[in-house]
Amino acid sequence: MAIAIIKTGFYFGPLLFGMLFIPPVTAQIIGIMGWTPPLGMAPLAAGFALGGVWGLYAQWRGSWLTWRP
Repeated sequence: MAIAIIKTGFYFGPLLFGMLFIPPVTAQIIGIMGWTPPLGMAPLAAGFALGGVWGLYAQWRGSWLTWRP
């Protein structure tokens, strides 16, 4: 049972990273830089949007940084 949970966690790793690590970091960066997110969003909500999109992209493509067609 534990092995199945670990395998599932590794499979969804990019998405989990995008939804659990990127949002608070993005919110902190937005706050430190004094920026305002678009559409009147809260900084954390903007981080969740960015992290979710980037995590889904990484999950789908299998890589975080490659922008190949």
